[in-house]
Amino acid sequence: MGSTPDGSRLAVGNKEDKKMFEKEIDEIYELCKRVVNEVPTASITFDYSSYGLNVRGIKRKEDVDLPDGEFEWDLYQNVSFNPFYEKESRESLRIIKAFLLELLIDGKCPNE
Repeated sequence: MGSTPDGSRLAVGNKEDKKMFEKEIDEIYELCKRVVNEVPTASITFDYSSYGLNVRGIKRKEDVDLPDGEFEWDLYQNVSFNPFYEKESRESLRIIKAFLLELLIDGKCPNE
């Protein structure tokens, strides 16, 4: 009740947490860009708004052409900026980062 309406858009309680959370989102974005540029077989989407973050990924682009009902994302994670979902949001960030790093590691192996 005592805070400003936009005082805590991110799922954090104080300024230090907010700054750390923003750094994590920036890191996820940079990893997404790297995957797009370095792993030609993978596909990643990164959607960011004032409500949250959504990252979807697939390891093999050709799987997108599968018929309806057969196609599934390898990664589909939502991060809410609602403070009530902080724990879930942090877990989603961890899952996203692990998936992107795995793509980067696996994507480089055949080229080396």
